[in-house]
Amino acid sequence: MEECKLCGKTGEDLSLLSANHKELGRMMVCQECWVKLYAKNRMRCEGSSGGGSTCSTCSTCR
Repeated sequence: MEECKLCGKTGEDLSLLSANHKELGRMMVCQECWVKLYAKNRMRCEGSSGGGSTCSTCSTCR
């Protein structure tokens, strides 16, 4: 059974999204938690982890 690593929501039909949390690292979270993390700027972009990729949405990667 799928489980959100932040809120603990579970369910057979629960869709999880990958989030790279600034303090907790990469985890699978429900859509509601993903939106909250994004709105509070609590996610790290892929480019800031040293992977060499860039994104157009944050000042870290520009």
